[in-house]
Amino acid sequence: MTEAVSITRARLILGDLARRVATTREPIVLTDHGRAIATIMPMPPGCADDPGGRPEEAAGTGPAG
Repeated sequence: MTEAVSITRARLILGDLARRVATTREPIVLTDHGRAIATIMPMPPGCADDPGGRPEEAAGTGPAG
């Protein structure tokens, strides 16, 4: 079962939530007044080392610059 965490609580423990998702590979749903509003998802396999660049840059196929 997917865990749900209120956004108020998530503000306090965001680092812990992110590490838990990365370790367990299980998403965590963020809620606002009991209503699901967002999901923290693990990175797809092979993307975890990407520092945030665009996929074409990581693959070396992006525009030269």
